[in-house]
Amino acid sequence: MTCAVLITPLVDVVPKIKDCDYIGVDAGALKIIDQKLPIKMAVGDFDSLNEEDLKRITCPIERHPIMKDETDSELAIRLCKDYDTIYLYGGMHGRIDHTIANIRLAMYRFNNLVLIDDHQKISVMNVGVHEIDNSYRHISFYPIKEGVLSLSGFLYPLDSRRIHMEEIYTTSNSLVEDKGIIRVDEGSFLCVQTNWR
Repeated sequence: MTCAVLITPLVDVVPKIKDCDYIGVDAGALKIIDQKLPIKMAVGDFDSLNEEDLKRITCPIERHPIMKDETDSELAIRLCKDYDTIYLYGGMHGRIDHTIANIRLAMYRFNNLVLIDDHQKISVMNVGVHEIDNSYRHISFYPIKEGVLSLSGFLYPLDSRRIHMEEIYTTSNSLVEDKGIIRVDEGSFLCVQTNWR
């Protein structure tokens, strides 16, 4: 299984994840370099960096113009589309429009994208059986496409329940066992796991 770890400039501490390729998103490349982790490449417009900072990035760089249709995160995700899993750190901080854009990239374009930070994780669950552990206190599911969802090991279990696009009652569930089993029989769902209160 291959994985890429994308680090944006909003990350304070770069997580150490074995057997993954680190990609710097714009000034996020310096975060990886400063923590002496291996960096495969950097991508972005680098508009926030001066020439001295740019010289510190010695890995391959894919530089884009400042005026463009894509965000820097999207450009980095595109480069990593062939990885089994893409972890985007710092994709839920700062500007809400960028957060929404990153969530939409996971929902509609890159189902292998996982948005993650110190307190929360967002991923897509397609048709099949998925297992999650109790690392997060609150777990919510939102339909990307209307679908049929079953949950076992949860405080609020479901048995082949059809979830319509406008419904939000699958917000704020939690596990009552060490592991939860999610079965998606139809459609796809955004799974939001969080430790915020």
